[in-house]
Amino acid sequence: MKTKKLIIFSDFDGTFTSRDVGNRVFTHFSDGRNKPLVEDWKRGLITSRECLRREAELVRVTPQEFYALLEDFELRPGAVDLYRLSRIEEIPFYIVSDGTDLYIEHILKKFNLKEIPYYCNHGILEKGGLKLEFPYENNGCIRCGSCKGERIREIVGGDREGREVVFIGDGLSDICALPEADIVFARGDLLDYCRNRNVAAIEYQDFYDILKWLKDSGRIAG
Repeated sequence: MKTKKLIIFSDFDGTFTSRDVGNRVFTHFSDGRNKPLVEDWKRGLITSRECLRREAELVRVTPQEFYALLEDFELRPGAVDLYRLSRIEEIPFYIVSDGTDLYIEHILKKFNLKEIPYYCNHGILEKGGLKLEFPYENNGCIRCGSCKGERIREIVGGDREGREVVFIGDGLSDICALPEADIVFARGDLLDYCRNRNVAAIEYQDFYDILKWLKDSGRIAG
């Protein structure tokens, strides 16, 4: 039996990072006026794309203020170690996010990880505010800005049968990735969602938990 090759996909906000960067940006620079929008999104009353666009319209920020806030954010423990081991093991590693490239690019560069490929929405700082664009088509998904399930399907492509897809997430914006993953690592709202719907998921607190599981299961070298 041919062994499937691993491919790893990670959410960014609150997963690869220790805290949700996007939510902090929107909340801080809108003086909290975004909170009702987030609650409407969680209840399914508006789509992620609508929520994000309307949150961005509330933001008042200069580039200097925006990037100064990003200095407060750290990566989740073990994130760098898992990524670096994936490089050694020649395991493809991607970030898929419904967040914004403005902060993803900045934070990855800060931690010398700018080579990690990422897929997300596009942000523009202009006229004292923030504008969002959605460069990716979602092929029928009306829930997301950049659908993680769609991104996984596009990246894996015709090699799906030969790949064992690992997905790491923490929130409700990760739901569309679940059907595309063979192994799901979940925490926070995503873990609750999986448990409530009997979706198989492995709980983690940090990326060292994921590293240990992958080593113990023989999927990567110990």
